[in-house]
Amino acid sequence: MRKRRSLALTAVAVMLSTSIAAQAFAAAPFGDIANIGSKAKIEALQLQGIIKGVSDTAFHPEDHLTAAQGISLIVRTTQISLAAIDFSSAPTADGFYTKVKNDAWYAEDFIIAHYNGLDIPADIDPQAPLTKEQFTHYLVQALELTGQYPTIKMFINIQDEKDITTAYQGTIQRSLLYKIASLDEKGNFDPAHVLTRAEAAGMLYDTQGFIEAHKEKAEPEQGAAE
Repeated sequence: MRKRRSLALTAVAVMLSTSIAAQAFAAAPFGDIANIGSKAKIEALQLQGIIKGVSDTAFHPEDHLTAAQGISLIVRTTQISLAAIDFSSAPTADGFYTKVKNDAWYAEDFIIAHYNGLDIPADIDPQAPLTKEQFTHYLVQALELTGQYPTIKMFINIQDEKDITTAYQGTIQRSLLYKIASLDEKGNFDPAHVLTRAEAAGMLYDTQGFIEAHKEKAEPEQGAAE
C-alpha cells in the first residue's frame, strides 16, 4: 500500500515539475527588451499569453505593428468573442475582408472583430502597419464592449486635431480620458505615427488595467445589491 502511495506521489511530483517547466519555457524572457521603457508591461502581457514574440526569446519591440498583429492583440486583451452570437453556418474571413485569407493565423480574430462591430475597413491589408489613430480607434471600440464605463464630459485640446481622421476623433478623445493613449509634450497626438510593437504593448497593458480597475469598483456594488 505504501509502495503504491509513494509511486502515486512521485507521479504527481513529476507532473507538477513538468507543468512548471513548460510554463517557464513558454514564458522565457525576451532578450531584446532590456532597454525598452515598457519592458515590465511587455513581460506582464507575455506571462498572460497575450503577447508573443517573433521567436521564443525575441520580441522585436521596434518593429512596426501590422494590422494582423494589432487586431489579434486587441481581441486577446479585451477578450471579445463570438460566444453570444448564433450562426446558421460558420463565418469565414473572406466573407467580410478582401485581403484576409481564411487559413491565416489571424483570420478568426478578424471575424471576431467584425461581429463585435469594430470599424475595420473591408479592404484592410493585414500586413500593412497600423497608425496610432487606427490602433487607438479599434482598441477603444473593443474596450467599450467589455463594460459600462462612466462618460466624462470633458474635451481635451489636441494641437494636431486637424490631422486626425474625422471618424476617429471621438474614440481618440475617449482614449485620452481613459488614459490608454497620450499626447506628446507639445500636446500633439501624432495620428499618422506608425506604432511599434512596444508602443502597442504599453497601450494594451493600460487598457487591461482600465478594464480590471472598473471591474473591481463594480464588484462591491453588485454584492451590496444581493
